[in-house]
Amino acid sequence: MTKNTEYHEIFVPFKDVYKLGGAEIFKQFERNKKNQKNLVVIPIDFIDSLDNPQENYMGGAEDVLKFLKKTNKEKIRSTNGITTYKVLQGLDIAIIDDNTQKNCPEVYYYDDNNGVSMSKLEEKITSQWNIKEKPIFITNNAKTHIKLGGYGIHIEDPYFLQVNEDIVNEGIIIGNEELQSELYSQEGLISLENAMDILERDLFVNQFIRFMGHKDYEYAKVSADFIKNSSGEIIDKKNGLVELLSPQEHSKKLRIGNHYMNEILGIQPRDMEQYLAFQYGLLNPDVSLFVLCGSQGSGKTLLSYVAAIDQVLWYEKSIRKLRNTGEIGKGGVFKQMILLKPNEIMGGKRRDVGFLPGSLYEKLKPHLAPYIDAHRESSLNDLFPFEEMLKHPKFTNDFGAPREDCINNIKINQYGRLPSNIEMIEMTYSGYMRGRSFRDSLVLIDEAQNLTPYEVKTIIQRLGEGCKGIIMGDPAQVDNPFCSREINGLTHAIQHYIHRDYSALVNLTRNYRSQMSKDATSWKAFST
Repeated sequence: MTKNTEYHEIFVPFKDVYKLGGAEIFKQFERNKKNQKNLVVIPIDFIDSLDNPQENYMGGAEDVLKFLKKTNKEKIRSTNGITTYKVLQGLDIAIIDDNTQKNCPEVYYYDDNNGVSMSKLEEKITSQWNIKEKPIFITNNAKTHIKLGGYGIHIEDPYFLQVNEDIVNEGIIIGNEELQSELYSQEGLISLENAMDILERDLFVNQFIRFMGHKDYEYAKVSADFIKNSSGEIIDKKNGLVELLSPQEHSKKLRIGNHYMNEILGIQPRDMEQYLAFQYGLLNPDVSLFVLCGSQGSGKTLLSYVAAIDQVLWYEKSIRKLRNTGEIGKGGVFKQMILLKPNEIMGGKRRDVGFLPGSLYEKLKPHLAPYIDAHRESSLNDLFPFEEMLKHPKFTNDFGAPREDCINNIKINQYGRLPSNIEMIEMTYSGYMRGRSFRDSLVLIDEAQNLTPYEVKTIIQRLGEGCKGIIMGDPAQVDNPFCSREINGLTHAIQHYIHRDYSALVNLTRNYRSQMSKDATSWKAFST
């Protein structure tokens, strides 16, 4: 048989790659050079393994199956148990269905539940197509790398999905003496173009620059004037500036509109990083997507919780006027806080919470522990327990009977009340997002490092008009076996959104727990 020479490279992605990136990964395999194409090979058993509702949740595997279904209309040929489809200008897909699968004596297996012989698959590919190099098998799974690499199989990581975890530090970068001197000489304000020339790097709106001051760090902020359309979307910007924060801001006094506060629900920023997170991210109406990173004890959950609750409370007219949040009608800045967490149990085992014993609150309580702790640290703890936040003010829901009238009528911060028409917090999981959409809600996406890039993308796609997203996480604490420090929804979201004018990023670097907790950070024991 004459060998086919039409493909430049041939790739065999494993299931984890599809789950991590969805159907968009096919664009990464496309050959963009004119008159050249690449090929993605998919054994039929791989397709069977993608169709597993217990594992898919809202992952990319289902998206891949839908994509492959559409390609059936563009069949090129079918021969020798191989059906080839054209999917992109520079990419074809070949589905292999023959005796390379099941009950093969070789030891090269895709995973413990799927008997695809990699050696026979490689032999099948090389006998069918003539390429310069061996076919490239793609997976993020370390075990598979070890098993297949030892037998000479060409196996690589999905580099196109990897993001350096240091990207979390791009929200606050280190400035140099030249830029600091220029800001001093220009009364603390220079053009964005001048600042980028001095630093020899790009800067983006809502980024911060840190300098060593006389007593402590000084900070400058990147800003611009936005041009918006009738829907409020940013379509352009002008007058990009870098401006030193005023000395008054180092007092860490918070402001919403003309409403000045020393604290939010009893919580004060303990350092300038926390102040920047509060003032320019969590409470900033011009930032609709805020990423807050930090290790254990850095305060990211506490800050996010009280800031979210404050913006859902119904404040009196006088406070709404000060805050520029509307003088007419009732309601907070957002109608509800949506708390969304991954479907991960300790150790990275995926299972539905329905299998756990007890009431719904008892099932969710271990996952809610950081928020229960945050509630207890705030001034809210003196008024009612955390579980009241999950109850409806009028109707029985999954968390019990309606909130009592005495709680509904409590004044919070002297001027605010809980919403009288909806639960304060809706708790949901990444596995229950299919078909949902949100409006006028503040959505906290917690532990985003344990969500795949595709999952975080899907969640953000469901945030509609009037929503704000807060993405939280730490790339050093990965429990999802499909994710890693380099491939996860947290760092992927930062990479995609960091240059958007409506987004901001802060990484909290200080640990406010005990000295033992701080010292544990240097203990080299990682789950992934």
